[in-house]
Amino acid sequence: MRMMIPEVYDSNSVTMTANNLLLLMANDLADYIDKEMSRKQGVQWLATLKETNYAYRDFNLKDPAALLKDLARNGSSQIRQALNSRIERGFLKNYYDDINVLLGERNVWIHRQVQETTAELLDLVTTIVRVATPLGLELLNECTAVKDSILKPIEAVIPEAINADKSEPEVQEIEVHSTDLREENQIKPIQEIQITLSEIVEISANDSFEVGDAVTDRLLSHSYILHLNGEIRNRATDEVLSEINPQSAEKLGALLIARKPSGGRLRMTEEGYLCAFFGDKWGYLATVSDTDWFPEHLSNSSHKLEKGK
Repeated sequence: MRMMIPEVYDSNSVTMTANNLLLLMANDLADYIDKEMSRKQGVQWLATLKETNYAYRDFNLKDPAALLKDLARNGSSQIRQALNSRIERGFLKNYYDDINVLLGERNVWIHRQVQETTAELLDLVTTIVRVATPLGLELLNECTAVKDSILKPIEAVIPEAINADKSEPEVQEIEVHSTDLREENQIKPIQEIQITLSEIVEISANDSFEVGDAVTDRLLSHSYILHLNGEIRNRATDEVLSEINPQSAEKLGALLIARKPSGGRLRMTEEGYLCAFFGDKWGYLATVSDTDWFPEHLSNSSHKLEKGK
């Protein structure tokens, strides 16, 4: 094991563990790319690339931000070839989207914008695993160890709770309809999204910043995915806003995808600022209220916002 696994998690140990995982991820990814490119083009591949391609003149393979950004954002990236042979062709876009999500998550952890909880740490582990698994990176061992250190103590308590409940006189059986569960997990596309200019103006009246302006406020633990069809999904539960809050989902989804056509991961502040990852920062996308969003995600926040505040 290349890092210490905490026995007890507090905010400091959560942050240290997250940063260690991100550092190992960048190191393992860089080593994998170096080995693959050396096999394909020789051990001097990087020196040659710097000499022949101006865009890579100052490229540092060991710089996590530079490495992830080149892979995620550069469609003509010269180092993607090291990974493409390990990813099924039909999943390449999804894979590089996952790397872009990892780039955004690294940003919030480095700048301490994330809530330092074990739930957030597990979410980061899941994001890392999605990128590391196709390449078989050694980091998967540390990810498993961190996950087990958080979940196994919880799992150990469950039998005790079950035994404590045995004193109850009656237990009612709950019928589960598997077909209904499958249907609930399916994302239903928004049909023929129609939003008028007046409706856009009405929604935009709540804007507190310009789209893309840097948001440095602390982010809530909730996170979401904005799909290309305008659907908004809660990453933790797979619930979609159109089923939870259909009155606002269609117009809000249309506005968000118009402002962020590539979709992707969304986060939110306590003030109701929806954020997306723009370039090197989490930036403003829109302002929402608790009545227009997933229930109780903003229930403890104040949403009577004034423009510019």
